[in-house]
Amino acid sequence: MRIVYWNVNRTDLSSLVCSIASATNADLIVLNENSVPSFITLEKLQQEVSPEFFVPRASTEKRFQCFCRHPDLDMTEVHSGFRISVRSLRISGTFSLLALVHGVDIQNYDTEERQSFAQSIATELEFVKQNWKSNRIILMGDFNMNPFDRGMNLAAGLNAMMTKACAVAGTRRHLDKDYDLYYNPMWSYLGDLSEGPAGTIYDTSRRGPYGWSMLDQAILSHSVLSLFEGVKILTTAGANSLLDGKGRPDSVNASNHLPVMLELRDKPND
Repeated sequence: MRIVYWNVNRTDLSSLVCSIASATNADLIVLNENSVPSFITLEKLQQEVSPEFFVPRASTEKRFQCFCRHPDLDMTEVHSGFRISVRSLRISGTFSLLALVHGVDIQNYDTEERQSFAQSIATELEFVKQNWKSNRIILMGDFNMNPFDRGMNLAAGLNAMMTKACAVAGTRRHLDKDYDLYYNPMWSYLGDLSEGPAGTIYDTSRRGPYGWSMLDQAILSHSVLSLFEGVKILTTAGANSLLDGKGRPDSVNASNHLPVMLELRDKPND
């Protein structure tokens, strides 16, 4: 099962979205900051990729647009909050939750404010987990934080570790309270020695002190680690490159963000 997430930066990239859907055989496409009404993108996907695509039921589509290929995946929105949409995701008939996140931006919010946002998201997810009696959660989105930022790995934040071995413990105790651990595979793509680009966005201004940043991420709860197959930063949409001549995101012909594809197994890997 393949989930593709892409912040298209308020640009009509419908043709590239269709190329990605076709080339990856994606089961689920999630677009963030899409200026095109979902029915138009859906029509293109149905005509150019597969008539099976549909838009799952949700309270709003302003921030996230979802295009699902298989009805049995469900993807009905079960919770909507500030910059978060939680969907019911059925993998081989088993109920899980897919939380789509768009963190507050770096230009208008400092490090402490973005950490505070991560902690508020964690609190919101605790409510969702209790309400739906499940801790089988996958998070995807533009977090506007790097994997090493405190909001991503603070126990009371998103509590996301850099290796599966760190996350298999299940929980981490902090101030006499247990917090569910998450695995963040995006750590593996940081820097020159990684396969492919060193991040999902490139910026050398005051907002981008590292040059490359890994703002777009997929993280998984310890309870769904056995379903993890892999994650990839996409650099092509079919025959079209998403990179410019310097190997950076092509913000002129595509988006300043690169898409992220998460692959999940149908059955746990024992």
